Amino acid sequence: MATAIRAIPTLYGKTAKSFESEAERTEQNPGTQDYCHEAKVVSDFLKTCTAL
Repeated sequence: MATAIRAIPTLYGKTAKSFESEAERTEQNPGTQDYCHEAKVVSDFLKTCTAL
């Protein structure tokens, strides 16, 4: 059974520039990870939690 070949999307314009800048920033700091989104989710949850 053959697997379908899919086209790889190409980034253009603002999206491509943003991706490139994030890639360069990541290469400069290889051991770091961004947990901003997860921290916001937890913060929002704790704000709505009435059990504490």
